[in-house]
Amino acid sequence: MEEPGVIADIARGWVIRVSDPAFSDWDALTDWLAEDPAHVVAYNAAIDDEAWADALLATPQPRPIEATQVAPTRPLRGRILRRSGGVLAVGLAVLASMGGWLALGGTVRDITTAPGERRTLALADGSSVVLNGATHVRIGAREAELLGGEALFQIRHDAARPFVVRAGATRLVDAGTVFNVVAAGKALDVAVAQGVVLYRAGASDIRLDAGKALSRVDDDAEPVLRTTEPQAVGSWSSGFLQYTAAPLAQIAADLSRNLGAPVRVGDGAGAQRFTGTLAITGTPDAVLARIAPLLGVRFVKDGAGWRMMSRDGAAR
Repeated sequence: MEEPGVIADIARGWVIRVSDPAFSDWDALTDWLAEDPAHVVAYNAAIDDEAWADALLATPQPRPIEATQVAPTRPLRGRILRRSGGVLAVGLAVLASMGGWLALGGTVRDITTAPGERRTLALADGSSVVLNGATHVRIGAREAELLGGEALFQIRHDAARPFVVRAGATRLVDAGTVFNVVAAGKALDVAVAQGVVLYRAGASDIRLDAGKALSRVDDDAEPVLRTTEPQAVGSWSSGFLQYTAAPLAQIAADLSRNLGAPVRVGDGAGAQRFTGTLAITGTPDAVLARIAPLLGVRFVKDGAGWRMMSRDGAAR
């Protein structure tokens, strides 16, 4: 017999798809609702929770590289399904807390990649996760915990069991998606290439559609929303890094993960930004020699890694 908490999570997961105007799987939804009266109760309870639904369906109006307040919108009501004489109100809602690691059970894999290493994980449900270098992740049944590093998630949608990525206190709920996540300490960056990701952290509940991204410098910081090119999301997995107004510190961190040795920037680099594409295939020496002119720097060996220097010799 299903636990009430699991039923509630599955019910809320089902209606993630209802928020998509293209949703058409009404028969599968009503089949699940008809299996047990408890399913109907849980589903309608989620719909009737005005505060929860309004907050989770908030539609942000992002401005590039600015912290944006989320303006709530009223969930759509009024779609009625009739099956076996019952009347079921169907509205918009999203998955609430999963309640704990591997709430749905399954075997956990704890995987760490070395700097410069990449690894692709094929999941039993047809999903895949590509790990960048210096990444630590725990993967279970329809759940993952990113403990550090970068991962590209390509998730096969299952309305009954939404895929959840945890990064610290943040939950990212998949709604049939391709998305990239970077976790570095308490900093987090999420970019969506396809589908929808629901960002949940403390009082923040933000919907990220394809072409949207979010970054946060620590747990207490206001999330910063921006737009991104969907084809640029996770481009590192194909040997390219694509940027729009990115600081050199961000580029150095990305190079460190991808090349397998630390790349550092000196003082005064915060104001300099780069827009463009960097090819990162080849040996580290070849890559750095190729991208140095594009960045307007030169790379000098610094112990086991490299240091960015300005062309006139000052550290950047």
